[in-house]
Parts: sequence; C-alpha cells; structure tokens
Amino acid sequence: MFNNFWKRLFGGSGASPEKTAAPAASAVASDQSQAAALAAAVASNEAAAAPAAHAHATVPVPNDPITVEAALRRSLHWRAKVLMDGATREAQQSDAPALVEELTKAGEQIIRQPPDAAMRALNVARNPNSSLAQIVVLFEHDPMLVQALLRQANSVFYKRDGNPCNSVHAAVQRVGLKGVSGILMESMVQQMLCRPGGSYDALVQRVWSHMQRTAPLARALAPAFGVDGETAYSLALLHDVGKLLTFDHISSLRHKRRREVKMPDVFFRQLLWHLHEPLGGLAVLRWGMGVEAARAIAEHHRRPAPETPDLMTECLHVSEAIELAHTNFTKLDWDAIWKNGEITADVVQVQDRLRRMEA
Repeated sequence: MFNNFWKRLFGGSGASPEKTAAPAASAVASDQSQAAALAAAVASNEAAAAPAAHAHATVPVPNDPITVEAALRRSLHWRAKVLMDGATREAQQSDAPALVEELTKAGEQIIRQPPDAAMRALNVARNPNSSLAQIVVLFEHDPMLVQALLRQANSVFYKRDGNPCNSVHAAVQRVGLKGVSGILMESMVQQMLCRPGGSYDALVQRVWSHMQRTAPLARALAPAFGVDGETAYSLALLHDVGKLLTFDHISSLRHKRRREVKMPDVFFRQLLWHLHEPLGGLAVLRWGMGVEAARAIAEHHRRPAPETPDLMTECLHVSEAIELAHTNFTKLDWDAIWKNGEITADVVQVQDRLRRMEA
C-alpha cells in the first residue's frame, strides 16, 4: 500500500492546478529527476516511516475536535518531515525550510482568522432559527454579495421554473440557508486571498479559480454519492484552502525578509501537494465548521482512502479529478479515478449526473 502512497504523493502532481503550460523538455527532465530523487529518498526510509504513516495519514474516526486537531497537527508535522528529509540541496539552501517551519508552528499563528463580519454573517446563515429578514439584511448593504446571490439564484441548478429572480428576498428563498452559507463562504475566502509576490500571485488566482469551478461540480454530483449537495458545494469550495494558507505564509515571509520568497518550483509543487490537506483541515476546524468538514478537507485526495467509508471525500475527490481533466484538456480516465481513490459510488450514476449538468 505504501509504495502506491508514495507514488501518488510525489509522482501524482502532474494533474495539479499549480502547473501551467508545459515547460521546455530539459526543464521537464530536471523536474522529473528531482521528483524521482525525492521519492527514492523517502522510500529508503519507508520501513521506519510506515508506523507513523498508519498513525497520521488519515484523520481518526473519533468526533472530538481536540482529538481530531491533534491528529491533524501530527499529520502536518509528519508530512513536513518526510518532505524536508527528501529535499534537494538546492531546496535546503532556499527559503523552503523557513516556509515549512512557519507552516508547522503550533498555535493560532498557522491559520489567519476570517474577517469578523464574515464570520458573524456565516453564523447567522448557519442558524436554522434565523429569520428570512435576518438573512436578507446580510446582503442588502453589500452590492457584491447581492450580485453573487442573484447569480446563484438564477443559475441552471436553481432556476427550475424558468422565471428570473430579481430581488434579494426571492433569491434567499430560492437558494435556502445552505445556499446562502455557500455564497457567504465564497465571499469570505475571496476576502482572504493574498498577494505573495512574483509568480506566486498567479498561482493564488489559479488555485482559487480551481476551487470555484470544483464547487458546482460537487453539488451536481452529490446525489450520486448520497450526500447533501449544498454541503458538498461548500466543502469543495474550501477543499484546497490549505494551499491558500500556504500562500498567506509566503506573503508573511516575504514581508519579514523584505524580498521575494524563492525555492525550486518542483519542491514548491510537492510542498503544496504534501501539506495542504492537514492545513486545510486545521483551518476549517478552527473556523468552527466542525469535525466532519475538517475530515472531508483533510482527506479529499484519499491517499490512502479513509479506513471507514466516507462518501463526502469520494464526492470531493471525483469532482476535483473531473475539473482538472476539463481544465487541462485531458481525457477522463474513470477507471483510474475509481481505482486510485478507492471509490465505492456507482460510476454510471456519477456519469449520468455529469451528463445532466453538461446538457
């Protein structure tokens, strides 16, 4: 099992949204050789690392937030150690060690808290006892939120009767509390996007765009997995938030050092791939979204698959794979997706839902 784990961990970044147009052949060969060297360095210590992998690769079943947070922190530290133990000399002599150290610090400083106003609005939307009037007030004084709400209410998913929705009141009624929560969450994350400088700025937008495109896919496919569509939308919208946190720390490091942060591209792609799941799980746990959300974010790559069936992570995993294939203009390999993710849902139902969405 762990041979496949390492291959997916270090050799599976080809479908990552951080990769842009294909570089020159020599650069590709260099990247591949560095990645192979890192994978070999990790594999040489596989026997010793295996017990730790069993303990920390997945979030445990218990639903106690303290237990889950502790497990996520152990996972983050273990993954960081694996990453740095296999890093090249070039990576070791760059800003990479400082960034990894920042990301693995204990305490509140790892995760920037969302704006207070955004969190208050989300708490109102999540409260089943909130009145329609209270929800409407959240939007009335923010033109950008109104625009997002009306766009959502008039999307194909909600516009079932064919009639346009032109008022905040009617739009809130149409999308419901969970739909409103998704809109507010998208706005909250958008407010938290940073500018880490240099080539990282474009990557921030690329990752965020990928998250936005994955969310409606997850909502449309959710019935095939037997999970709630609006919850799937919200979690897909946040599934790579650990990467955004990484960019946030690059911005902080740049400010401290008063220069651009530099490290080998291949190492940075592996850092994102390696650390973003536990970082994302810690973030949503700290933001009060609960253990189930933290587990879904922390395990959405299903490497290895959770020990107990988790249909939400299946939905996120498949939705992301479909979005990446579409963005990268590659053919969907359904067999590989189902095998690599150990998916239990019926592939025919998922394909049917995707066809309906594209119709």
